[in-house]
Amino acid sequence: MRVPGPVSVWYLLSLIVSIYAQDLDPIVNMCIRFDHQSILKNGTLYIDGGRQTFIDVDDSGDQVGKITEGYNNYLIAVDMNNSWDWKANISETALNKTANPNTGTYPPILSRGALYHGGDDDDNIYLWGGTTSEWNNSFPGYQGPSVQQYSLWSYNLVTQMWNQFDVTLDSPNRPSSGSHAEATDQGLTFYMNGVLDNGSELETEGLIPNSKQYLQGMIVIDTNNQTAKNLSTNAVVGTTPRSRGQMQYISGIGANGILVQIGGNQQSINNCTDSWVNGDLVPMNEIDIFDVSSYYNTSVPAGTWYKQTTSGPTPDPRVDFCAVVASAPDGSSQNIYVYGGRGNNNYFIDDIWVLSLPSFTWTQIYQGLSPRYSHTCHVVGNRTMITVGGAANANYSAAPCDWESKGVGVFDMSNATWGSVYNASAGGYAVPNLVVKTIGGSASGGATMTQPSGGFSQIGLEQLFRAPMKASSDPVSNSTTSSPTPWTSANSYPTISASSTTLGSHPSHFMAPIAGGVAGGIALLASVIAGFFYRKRLRHFIVGGEWPSEELDGENIVRQEIMDTETIWELPGSEKPIELETPMDGWSSTDRSSTGRSVAAHSIADRSSSIGWKSKPLPMVPLYHQRIGSK
Repeated sequence: MRVPGPVSVWYLLSLIVSIYAQDLDPIVNMCIRFDHQSILKNGTLYIDGGRQTFIDVDDSGDQVGKITEGYNNYLIAVDMNNSWDWKANISETALNKTANPNTGTYPPILSRGALYHGGDDDDNIYLWGGTTSEWNNSFPGYQGPSVQQYSLWSYNLVTQMWNQFDVTLDSPNRPSSGSHAEATDQGLTFYMNGVLDNGSELETEGLIPNSKQYLQGMIVIDTNNQTAKNLSTNAVVGTTPRSRGQMQYISGIGANGILVQIGGNQQSINNCTDSWVNGDLVPMNEIDIFDVSSYYNTSVPAGTWYKQTTSGPTPDPRVDFCAVVASAPDGSSQNIYVYGGRGNNNYFIDDIWVLSLPSFTWTQIYQGLSPRYSHTCHVVGNRTMITVGGAANANYSAAPCDWESKGVGVFDMSNATWGSVYNASAGGYAVPNLVVKTIGGSASGGATMTQPSGGFSQIGLEQLFRAPMKASSDPVSNSTTSSPTPWTSANSYPTISASSTTLGSHPSHFMAPIAGGVAGGIALLASVIAGFFYRKRLRHFIVGGEWPSEELDGENIVRQEIMDTETIWELPGSEKPIELETPMDGWSSTDRSSTGRSVAAHSIADRSSSIGWKSKPLPMVPLYHQRIGSK
């Protein structure tokens, strides 16, 4: 009898592992889930992709046995129309990601991308950006990087069909880890900066593992017609773009609302080392504001950015946190909740801070002992923050499974307390007592601190907050409405020159626009010249050793759905990476950890501490979970 050699033994072991992994359910066998993307729409929370570890469960439903590293290959739907207790009766459904019926192409399995809501009258949700993780490429359903040409996907909630669109003319890359937000009332999505790595697309597979190429620019996708546009972010980040921060959209300020950019890390476009080790964390007292109405202003191609410094206590800098926003009942304050994340030197965070606008002050309302990062969160109803997934430390395989065993958590934003019960009929939002102590007023609003303690950094920003204007149903028409005087950086306008300036936090770095016929004539001449050279150059042509910024022409171009005859353009291997293209008075009495131990007010003392794969259908599982569809 022949004794199996090392190769055949390894093959048998791999086969056993593969067969075992095919039986792992993304809900029943979930250990931890992180680096996913999620969105809330029409009373359902959708969770897409991400990395996940799996664990066996016994007949009693208890987690036992070994942990397997893998991916969430499904679109998970969580019912938010009805109340539930995740310990007892939560309803979760795993939907197979079926192929685009027009092409037979399966939607990608990605991490660190964005899942967008789409317009209020749109039946679709949208998947954009993300990267393919290679931490277990033997896991069933693993997909390697795909071409970047069709980086925008949609999923129709009515037909349950996936579709894909080509926006590469204006956004030729698939970035990941960028901060993103969405103005659903306008059908606009925003994705700022981000990175490319060897899992981003076929054209980047040659990058050194763990290297990150930072990208400049902010991609704006109009989901009404699937068009994309690139806006320069030189006014904010210069040549040190950001990743792993958070961006929030707030309506009702200015003509079309604002974007608020918070935290993350920043790294030079000339430095491709792993940003987690060598990147600089963005101070949490530096807040960047984008006036969404400037997107519609064709005379300001890069849009209008402002920078404001906060006052008072400030959170530790961090990446991989989540954020949501809630407005005081009378609209006198906008409160952005920042939860969790991690800092340098394996500093994992379990706290919640609230950034209040227009006072630009931070207030800490919770401190716990159960860190969480690489999670997502959403406001459901009026006062509830639902958290999704997250990891507790860097040792994914050896770490205990998420004690929130269904992958969701519930936080009351008014009382600043955690729980397992989601109340679909919860009352209205009230400003937390600790926040009231900072900004004045009461739980119902009436904030008395209506500007930063040192004043606004720019007149334009002050005007934006002084004269709030609710966006109309026709945002384009608002572009001609009277609005605050924009202040733009000297680098706000795209250029093909080799020079650029990094913006500091000092107001003098922002230049007021020059008025008058001379400036108008210069701008017109520059536009004509720029348009001429833009049309003449190749899309990936390099000028002066830098990548040009791809901008849409004056009219939006509707991106067609994928066609078999489309040419796939690859990045030349020798070219340089490019800019992104076209009622509590004190601390919470209850820690979020599974032990339920009390936590008094304290500070943190110790900070050291393959495409086309077809899955086999799995059987129906108890009550709270079902699996729909089959590839």
